[in-house]
Amino acid sequence: MDRRLLLVLAVGVLAVALVLGGLTLVDRVRGGASSPTVLADEITTALDSSDLGAVVRLVEPGERAALRRVTEAWSHRLANLDLPDAVGGGRSEGRPLDGLDLTFTQATPRVESQSGDVAVVGLPNLTLRIRSTPAAAHGLLRALFTYGRITEPQDETYPATALPYDLPPRFVAVERSGRWYLSLFATLLGPGVAQSSTPDVRALEPTWSPTPQAAVETTIRALVGAFDHGDVGAFARTLDASSSDAVQLWASQVSLGAASRPGAVETIRTSAVSADASRVAVRVDTLHVSGGSTLDFADGCATVRQVRACLHRSGYRYADGIPELSSFALLGHDGGFWLTAVQGGGGWRTSLPDSLADALVAYADRFTREQALAVLHRPTLDDVSGELRADVPVDVTFTSAGYALRTLHVAQTGLYRVVPSPAGLNRAAVYDADGQPAIQPFYPNDSVYQLEPGDHRVLVWADDAFSATLDRTDAPYMQRVEIRTVR
Repeated sequence: MDRRLLLVLAVGVLAVALVLGGLTLVDRVRGGASSPTVLADEITTALDSSDLGAVVRLVEPGERAALRRVTEAWSHRLANLDLPDAVGGGRSEGRPLDGLDLTFTQATPRVESQSGDVAVVGLPNLTLRIRSTPAAAHGLLRALFTYGRITEPQDETYPATALPYDLPPRFVAVERSGRWYLSLFATLLGPGVAQSSTPDVRALEPTWSPTPQAAVETTIRALVGAFDHGDVGAFARTLDASSSDAVQLWASQVSLGAASRPGAVETIRTSAVSADASRVAVRVDTLHVSGGSTLDFADGCATVRQVRACLHRSGYRYADGIPELSSFALLGHDGGFWLTAVQGGGGWRTSLPDSLADALVAYADRFTREQALAVLHRPTLDDVSGELRADVPVDVTFTSAGYALRTLHVAQTGLYRVVPSPAGLNRAAVYDADGQPAIQPFYPNDSVYQLEPGDHRVLVWADDAFSATLDRTDAPYMQRVEIRTVR
C-alpha cells in the first residue's frame, strides 16, 4: 500500500473514532481557528491530549465528511469480516486510540507563505514522540499496527526533518467563511512545497453544471485543456473549494509542458450512480483524446500512447506471490474510472476528495476476509479448508486472496518435499502443530521439511496466473499441490 494512503487511513482513525463514539455532531459544529498559526497550535494541543472531537473539527468541512466516510467504511468492514482480534477484528470497545500516545513539543508554527485563502504553515522545530502498545489497540488502529509489522511496544521520537511516513514538517491551511481549517487533501496527497513557494491561489468564480454528469465531463475537458494551454484556472473552476485550492497550490509543481499534452477530447460518455441527494458518483465509460490516447472502459482497460492498463473490481493485487493493496488508478474501481460530483449553491462541481473517498469505500466493499488476512501478513490465522496426504497430488481451490491453507497428515517421521507448482515455483510453507515453521534442514537449497508424526499446516501461494481471476466471479482458481516423501 502507498505510504501516503496508509497515512490517510492512520489519520482517519481519528475521524472514525467519532463515528464509533457517536459524536457525529461534529459535522454540524463550525470548528476551525482564527488564523493559520492558531490552527497549528490547536491541532497539536488536541492531538497531544487525544481530544478527537477537537481534531476533526479543525479539518476542512468538506474533507471531514469524506474522511469520516472512508474510515467508517473500513472500520465497519474489518469488523464485519470477523477477523481475529489480534489483527483488528471485533467491534471497538473503549477509547479508539488505546495503544497510541502522541506528544508534540516545540511546535512553534510560522506561516511560510500565504496566497488568498491558502497558507502553508511550517513547524520547523517540531518534535514528535510516538508511544505505541499494539496489544492494547483494537479495530482499525490494531490492523494498521499489524500491517506495519509492529508487534512490540515502541517509543520513538522524531525531529521535524525525519517525521514518520515521510510526513512533511508543514501543513496546508485553508480559509472558509473567515475561519481557518486543515486541508488533509492538499497536505497529504500533494508534493512537497518549499518555503515561500506558494503560487497565486485564490477563490475562483466557480463553473457550475446543471447535472452531475455534465460536471464531470466539464472537469475532464478542462483538465485536458490545462495540459494543452498550461493553465489550470479553467480546470480549478470546475472543482469544489477544497479541490480547487489543492490544484492551484500544486500546479507549479507539475509539468504541463508540450511533451505532456494529450491533445483534445473528441468523445466522452458517462453514466451516473446516485450516492445521495448532494453527492453523485459518475462513471467515465468512454474517453477518446486526439493524439492516440483512448480511454475506453467497456472492457475495464485503457490504452494511452500504446500502453494498456486495466482497472479492477477492487484494490487487491497479487504478483510474484505477494499480496497488496494497490494505489494505482485510485479513482478506478468496479472495473471503471469514477469521479464524484457534489451539489452547491449554483449547481454541480467535481470533488476530488469525495472521488478519492468513494474509491476507497468501494475498495472496502470488495475486500474479503482472506484478502485482509493476506495483506496483514496473517493468512495462517484463517481456517483450514481441506487435507493433504503425502504422495497424493490434489487440485486445490484457492481463496480470493490467492492462497490455500490445508492440513497435512504425517504418519511417520521423515523428510517431505513440496513439489514445485505448475509454473515451476515453490511458494509453500509448512508449519508444525504449534504454528511454528517446520524445520528445513537443507534451506535455502531445497524445499524439504523434517516432519514428525501428526497434523501440520501447509500454506501455498498461487502462481501469478491467479491474478487474472481477481475480476471473475464465475469460477475459483485451482492449482495442483503435492507433498512427496523423500525416500
